[in-house]
Amino acid sequence: MKKILIYGKGKTGEAVKNFCDKNKIENDLVDDHTYNPNLLKNYTTIVVSPGIPFFHRIFKDAKKNNKEIIGEIEFAYRFLDKKNKIIVITGTDGKSTTTKLIAHILKSFYTVYIGGNYGIPFIQIVDKANRQPGIIVLELSSFQIYSLKTFKPDTAVFLNFSKDHLNWHKKLSHYFLSKEKLFKRLDKMGTAILNYDNDCIKHVKTSGNKMFFSQKNPQSDIFIKDKKIRINIHNRLVTIENTNKKLIGTHNSTNIGVSSAIALLYKVDLKTIKKQISTFEPLPHRLEFVKQINGVSFYNDSKSTTVQSLESAVKSFDKDIILILGGINKGGEFSAIKKLLSKKVKKAFILGKSKNEIKNMIEGCCKIELVTNIEEAVIKAYSSAETGDIVLLSPACASFDMFKNYEERGEAFKKALFKIDG
Repeated sequence: MKKILIYGKGKTGEAVKNFCDKNKIENDLVDDHTYNPNLLKNYTTIVVSPGIPFFHRIFKDAKKNNKEIIGEIEFAYRFLDKKNKIIVITGTDGKSTTTKLIAHILKSFYTVYIGGNYGIPFIQIVDKANRQPGIIVLELSSFQIYSLKTFKPDTAVFLNFSKDHLNWHKKLSHYFLSKEKLFKRLDKMGTAILNYDNDCIKHVKTSGNKMFFSQKNPQSDIFIKDKKIRINIHNRLVTIENTNKKLIGTHNSTNIGVSSAIALLYKVDLKTIKKQISTFEPLPHRLEFVKQINGVSFYNDSKSTTVQSLESAVKSFDKDIILILGGINKGGEFSAIKKLLSKKVKKAFILGKSKNEIKNMIEGCCKIELVTNIEEAVIKAYSSAETGDIVLLSPACASFDMFKNYEERGEAFKKALFKIDG
């Protein structure tokens, strides 16, 4: 690799540049403001940040000039010592929790590195992993998978799939094909762990072996029923229970089942797996219990940006939910969960750019009130609640109309709570 052009000056681009400088690889770092297509002749390879969509001009210019264009994941893999094993988690929702849980269990037996869409660029791991090979656990988005060419994981998980990121992929089929590309690249001796309950995922094409997990089919390799998980692996049947009180909901039991199955594949003993599950600290803003005020419990699920994640959150509680949702709808069909909301939600407070659109889709399922900001939503939700009720922030929308990101939205929710009860 002679000279590379790094496109995108965010965290990923800076990490690629730092790696290149450290390893004496000639490079230039540009963005939309500093890019000059006339200079492409000076580079052999273009490395794009994951936020750059396939319809961006850089892809067209690269093709026109016959230049290779890849993402940071592919670039990092080309420098990685292949003594390292790679586990990849993808899906629409739940990736970060599963990624962290797998790493938490495996670290009791192995040297473990964690990165990708989790927040640590893969390229940042490479030098350490080359000095001390181990297991690399990567959360990968469809953006990061899109430009893979030689990357081969040893184990790959497809958690779930629903309508999302259509501003990037344009079509739902493109979004799915981007995900599927990962499994076509799987090592032939590797294992694909797939969601049997999703028809698209169940039939995904892969070059490796298949294991299925399910909440509906007891014959699946990993069967989840409430908090109980049964895993059939190498003709050995094991039972695990979700003993972690902070990981509530069947979707988290699924995350535990998938993580435990991977640990068993990598020869971690059952006693250690159970211990690591019980000591796991969930990530913030994911069905995070914040506090209880006069018998009303408040949960922060600000990471919820899809209808599917809202559905999982609502299913985690028996009933008597006061729901706060809204923001920028990413193409979600809220009407699909109208029946569920009617059974479990007493009242919904909707905010954000898409509030009228969402209101129209769920009208009639429960009492609905439109609000202007999250503080108003929290105050009115608390006023509407009775002892024993759950106030749940689970927006099912992007946050960019009112906040920098979902973290800021979650912190605003907590701040509003402490104004009520400091």
